[in-house]
Amino acid sequence: MAKMTAAEKEKRTPKFLRKIFESPKKKKERLKAKTASNVDSGRGGKDSYRQKMMDKASMFATKAATRDTAKTKISDRSFKSTFDAASKAGKSTFTYGGRDFMTNKGKGENRDKMKTRIAPKGSIKKKSNLDADTVASFKKRIKYMKDRKAKGKNFSAKNLKELEAKLAAN
Repeated sequence: MAKMTAAEKEKRTPKFLRKIFESPKKKKERLKAKTASNVDSGRGGKDSYRQKMMDKASMFATKAATRDTAKTKISDRSFKSTFDAASKAGKSTFTYGGRDFMTNKGKGENRDKMKTRIAPKGSIKKKSNLDADTVASFKKRIKYMKDRKAKGKNFSAKNLKELEAKLAAN
């Protein structure tokens, strides 16, 4: 039978035993070897993405580096002078301290984008002051009073008039 490689031994070793018997030095070596193998292995998923993020020539790293230097670098110009220069140049936005800001022109353009069309007058119906249950109740009471009136029974003409006025105003 052939001898097992270190990787095969690693797979076969029960993890609970490793936790009990492994020295801190061995654990550090094992973890170091494991992370190096994952990043260099070129396998897809998180590790290759992480490797790309950490790569110095990567666009992520260069963009992050420029942003960080802009944030930490003390500008020789004040915010006002930067704002004024951008406004004079006719720009909509400018960068100061690693962050983007809008000039008055940019704010105006953004406001225009946020505007909504105005609907023609009368196309949007006014929301009723009364809810649907109240309206239904009023209609039912009016019908009941009119039925009593038709039969010649007593009814309150004042209440009937008030209910009809409320429904008409609704």
